[in-house]
Amino acid sequence: MKYVDDVVEAIFHRLCIRKKDGRGKDGSMSLTELRLALRVTEAQLNEALWVLTLTGDTQIVYPTPGRVALGADWLGRCERQSNA
Repeated sequence: MKYVDDVVEAIFHRLCIRKKDGRGKDGSMSLTELRLALRVTEAQLNEALWVLTLTGDTQIVYPTPGRVALGADWLGRCERQSNA
């Protein structure tokens, strides 16, 4: 069983990989695609996304309904990881 913090961190890593691989102009993933990639339940994903949205849109954004992408804070973190 994954804890919400583990799911939050996994969301960052999966979205960062998506951004780096260049698929799609905004680097977003559908919620279903993200859930399947993380191997979590819908409830676990929803709880993690709820936690992430408590801070506003700095960590994640919803570019279109049903899709999630890196927000400004996480985009910077992802880019710093790429340069390390």
